[in-house]
Amino acid sequence: MSVHVSVDGAVGTLTLDAPPLNLLSDALRAALLDALADFRARRLRAVILTGRGRAFCAGADLRDEAKLTAEQVQAFLDADEAVFGALAEFPGATIAAVHGYAYGGGFELALACDIRVAGRAARFAGVGVKLGLTVSTARLARLAGEGVALDLLLTGRAVDADEALALGLVSAVADDVQAEARRVADVVASRAALGPGQQGRAAPLRAAAAGGGGDLRARRVGEAAAHARPP
Repeated sequence: MSVHVSVDGAVGTLTLDAPPLNLLSDALRAALLDALADFRARRLRAVILTGRGRAFCAGADLRDEAKLTAEQVQAFLDADEAVFGALAEFPGATIAAVHGYAYGGGFELALACDIRVAGRAARFAGVGVKLGLTVSTARLARLAGEGVALDLLLTGRAVDADEALALGLVSAVADDVQAEARRVADVVASRAALGPGQQGRAAPLRAAAAGGGGDLRARRVGEAAAHARPP
């Protein structure tokens, strides 16, 4: 089992379960896309994304990614972006409940959600730079600003939950991250903007919150080109 799916009222929960680190794989990506499509069809108002075990999601196996050809890297990035885009464009609200590691693609997975809450043991990092790769650039810069994005992406350093809160990467740090995520999901699912017949209202709210952040999709295409370009 790579993803556990549950629905309670207007809130769906997706729990990554691919021990030990919930690494992104073809099976996990497919399961996430199928579940999000089902949630969309059922007109759920909020989705919680979390991970089982000691990681939220530690990304992909970067040792293998470093051996890929430019064409294979492009396909790899396209597969990841399909999942990130499905989260970012979900008609209702999406909440990442992060405990343990959110590294590389796992960091981007959390950034693709509307709201992030962290457990005390959460750790966030864009680790691709350690292998000559860049990830999380567009969404991270839009969320936390260019200076923070450059610091984290050029160093690959990890930040703990408290620093993530100070940097604006998460909106809350909680002892019980699952309970906090459910509390937030219940609140946003109850709002008129996400009520019956209004599930699509999350999109304009996201656009308004992004302000002058520019065309995120175009920036992601630029990232993919940078990945695929030979050194």
